[in-house]
Formats: sequence, structure tokens, C-alpha cells
Amino acid sequence: MAGHPFSYRDFRWLWSGSLFSYAGWWIQQASMGWVVYEITGSGALLGAVIGMRAIPLLALAPLAGVAADRYNRRLLLQSGQGLSAVVSLAFGIALALDAVTVATMFAFSLAMGCCSVLDRPARQSLAFELVPREVAARAIALNIIGNNLARVLAPALAGYLIAWVGVAGNFVVQAGCYATAALLVFLVALPPSKSRARRSSAMKEMTEGLRFAVSEPAMRMLLMLGVIEFFVLVPALGTLFPIYAKDVFAIGPQGLGLMFTAVGIGGVIGGYAAGVLSRYVRAGALQALAIVGCSLAILGIAASPNFGVAFVAIVFAGAFEMMVGTSNLAALQMLAPEHMRGRITSLSQIYPAVISLGGFYVGPLADVLGARGASIWAAGICIVVIVGIWRFSPTLRRLRFEATRPGTG
Repeated sequence: MAGHPFSYRDFRWLWSGSLFSYAGWWIQQASMGWVVYEITGSGALLGAVIGMRAIPLLALAPLAGVAADRYNRRLLLQSGQGLSAVVSLAFGIALALDAVTVATMFAFSLAMGCCSVLDRPARQSLAFELVPREVAARAIALNIIGNNLARVLAPALAGYLIAWVGVAGNFVVQAGCYATAALLVFLVALPPSKSRARRSSAMKEMTEGLRFAVSEPAMRMLLMLGVIEFFVLVPALGTLFPIYAKDVFAIGPQGLGLMFTAVGIGGVIGGYAAGVLSRYVRAGALQALAIVGCSLAILGIAASPNFGVAFVAIVFAGAFEMMVGTSNLAALQMLAPEHMRGRITSLSQIYPAVISLGGFYVGPLADVLGARGASIWAAGICIVVIVGIWRFSPTLRRLRFEATRPGTG
């Protein structure tokens, strides 16, 4: 018996450190949106500042995946978290000194994108390697569930921190979370990378990983489903939440935190459900239905007469969103050959990147149509697209979780 992933000491320490890292990230997500909209009052600038994170995620993710396969992963993890702590602390000090400008917010968003892309491929691929392969899918799911535990607690904490200690103190707390995550890496005994022998250049290895992703039908379909979810739907949640909180429901920063918490509550439920259902149902059907379900939940948010009804709709949206994310990321890693798992895992950085890019369209759309109108537009387009793909793609209809290996589809 291989046991539960938590029965492995090193995985427990990595998971604990990840929890602090994710907490810092989600506190920041909730706080930064509030700061930008409070200072500028512009949906377009809100979307643009959030969108800046996409630049390093798209430009550097393939190289970060190569680094995760070739170099010292402890150093990568500690560098990413340590730099995140420094940047967050510096931004908090700038807020305290009333020295934050629009340019400062853009620079901060860009810097945090760089820090994240350095950390995530090494962290996610390492979770796969600290446990036997027969429990690896559960380890991946636990890593995603850890993200959502932070997503439940951290945004609500962010709202109260803004009210209690101000936005500057809030960013100091984020810095402490990142620093703790960096320190906990010391407790993880990292396995040696089997692919560390450098028989080819980094550029050639990066090209090899991209070629594999493009050439496999199942891989292409998984990436397409992920991009649809994270480019069209997720920005209609996180990017628009500050506008809903301030202008639609008038619930303040504490209410904004509760909106993110509702997503996290649903995310924990959806992540667990995806882990169970992936043993029995087709991955393509599961993800397609969950994308439609998330779209319908977003329509429910837009139609909500008050925050109480919206809260319930947001929980459903978070559950369906995470059903897609958990199934999709687990399948990507199970499909990846062992020697290029870091490179394939790095492709998941496309998802937070396209979330950020989505801010570029959903922010201006909210300026024109309002938050409700922007939500309706995004959800409607997504339903049409996913129904069309299901109708015309045999690969999507045949895609099964247990069959996602080279040659599938």
C-alpha cells in the first residue's frame, strides 16, 4: 500500500509551505483589486493592472519549466518566494508613504508575475515527485485543494485586514506569508532530478516540450479547455468583484473578501468532486459540463437582486471552476513524460496568464456595460463556444482521464 500523500513527510512540508504561498497570493488578489479601483475608479485600469501579470507568465513560463527540469528546485522555490516577500513589503511601504501611483501599481503587478513564474513549475512538478506514482493524482489534487483552502480564508482575511490595519499593513502580512513559505522549503528533502544531465541546450529542451504539447491531440484539447475557462470566465469573477462590491452591492472591502471566500468554498467542494468523478467519468465530458455550469452560475451572479443570492451563485461558480481546474491540471501532469514534467507543468502558467489577459477585455467591458452586463456577455460567449467544440470535436467527446497518454484522441 502506497498510503495517503500526507503520510510522506516531505510532501507534508511542501504542502504546508504552499499553503502560506497561496495565502499570500489570495490576500494579494483581493487587496490589489480593491487598491486599484479605490485609487482610480476605473474598470479599464483595474483590468490593465491585473493584466500586467500575464506578460512574465507568458514570456517566461516555458523557460521556467526548463529550469524546473534542469536546475536546483530548492533555489527556484526560495528565490520565487523570497522575491515575492521583498516586492510585497516594498509595495506596502509605498502605500504607507502615500507614494503609490498608477505606474507603481503596474510595476508591482509585473514584478509579482515574474516571482510567481519562477516558483510555480518547480512547486507543482515537485509535488508529483515526493510521493509514489500511484498516489500522485491525489497529491496533485491536495495541492489544488490547498490553494482553495487559502482561497477560502485569505480573501476574507484581506478584507478585514484592510479595515483593521489598512492596505499597507495588509501587504506586510502578504510578505510574511511568502517569507514563511521560503523558509519551509528548507525542511523538504528534495529528490534528485533524473533529467538533470544536460545533454542538450535549454532552448532545445524548451522546444521539445512545446512540440510534445502541440503534437498530442489530448494535450491540445486539455489546454484549449483550460484557456476557455481561465480567459473568458475567471476574469468575470475576480476582476469584476471589486466593482460588484463597491458599486453594485455596496458591501465594502469586507464584502469583497467574502466574495472571494465564496469562490474558495465552492472551489474546495469542486476540487474534491473532480477527484472523485475523475475515476468514473470522461475528463472531456466533466470539463465541458463544468464550464457550462460555471457560465450559468455567473449568469446567476449577474441576475442576483442582493448579495445573499449572489453569494450562493458565487459558491456554485467556484465549484464548477475548480472542477475544470483540478481535472485539467491532474490530466496534464499524468500525460507528461517523466523527463519533461517540469516543462509540461509550466504550461499551466498559461492559465493565470490568460486570467490576467482577460482583465484587459472585461475591465473596459464593465466600463461600458457595467459589471452585470460584462458578466452576461462573458458567460454567454463561453456557453456558445463550448457547445460548438463539443459538437464538432471527437477528441473532446472521447477524452477520458485514465486514457490521457500519448496517442489518445
